[in-house]
Amino acid sequence: MTGRSVPFSSRFIVSDHADRSARRVRMLAGTSDWRRDLLDRAGAFMILVAGTGPWPSSPGWSWPGHDAAEIERRLDTAMPGLRIEAAVTPRQPGRKRLSLLCRVADPTASRDIVVKLAQVGDGLETEAAALSLLTERPLPGIATPRVLAMGELDGDTTFLATDALGLDRQRPAIGEPLRRFERDLGDRLRELPRPADAASDAVPVHGDLAPWNLRRTSRGLALFDWEAAGWGAPGSDLAFYRRSCDELARTSMSVTARRR
Repeated sequence: MTGRSVPFSSRFIVSDHADRSARRVRMLAGTSDWRRDLLDRAGAFMILVAGTGPWPSSPGWSWPGHDAAEIERRLDTAMPGLRIEAAVTPRQPGRKRLSLLCRVADPTASRDIVVKLAQVGDGLETEAAALSLLTERPLPGIATPRVLAMGELDGDTTFLATDALGLDRQRPAIGEPLRRFERDLGDRLRELPRPADAASDAVPVHGDLAPWNLRRTSRGLALFDWEAAGWGAPGSDLAFYRRSCDELARTSMSVTARRR
């Protein structure tokens, strides 16, 4: 199995048999930077028009000790019929994390799923626990991915498979009021393990509530990337969200001003 880098977006890798997955894998990654988003869109469009053939093979689609074929084989044990369509490597150099866009053939139809790979103890266990609680009691007005499978790829690597939520259309959710978010989240995640050193007033938090994780999708608002979930200061999620929205707004205004 070989992969091709998406033009202008070297951390996006599309399998040779999945020419039309570039747009979906771009949605899977999200972005907090308008420049990066424009390049990602251009690369996805070029793959869509020209296919994967014209672009060079990429050596980046792998995990320490395993190539893509080995990853696919091991995941197939937990999810029979799985086929890797595309991959997203981390923005942070040296971080051991990989997100895979996959297809699984059900008895009646095929469906997209997302598989994350990480080192054992690097947050996927927490993400799975949070998402499982939110499946039992969903957040009002905010969808979250549903856990399909979790296990070990090997002794050092954990995988988490979830349904692919809203990959047909996504954009950052900026300026949402989220008036009841903290209360609703605290009510649903109170069963998450509380660290012994947590402050007495600590509450359950998402831990990375930003517009590139809270997205507007074809299914309404959806919140992704729960590996930082846990216990934190009251109001910290909303404070970080508002700062992130303000930063994106300033960037957008600056770009508009330069274009005039």
